[in-house]
Amino acid sequence: MAARHGRWVGGGEAGSADDVPAGEGRVIRRGVTMGAVSRDPDGALHAVSAGCTHLGCVVAWNAVERSWDCPCHGSRFDPDGEVLTGPAIRPLDRVSLPGAAHVAARASRRIDKRK
Repeated sequence: MAARHGRWVGGGEAGSADDVPAGEGRVIRRGVTMGAVSRDPDGALHAVSAGCTHLGCVVAWNAVERSWDCPCHGSRFDPDGEVLTGPAIRPLDRVSLPGAAHVAARASRRIDKRK
């Protein structure tokens, strides 16, 4: 249990979105909220919740695949939080940050695992 939630009690990987270089992602703490913030190669910010929608583990940036990966069960999400690989079936929640790009309003879509 401590391993699963250990990152929630510590600090983030960056102090603010300004600390996230182009093409990279960092986890940022804002009070009790942890955001997964990435900056695309053009410099636009993308911000989603750092809590995996499967069981709540904190995601980490995968610089090779340019995705948010959950270390607990292997779910993967694109920079805007959409599910790439399960077991998560819901996208990461959006987080409001000044200057962050937001995906068009989306319903909590689930991926169809029967395919």
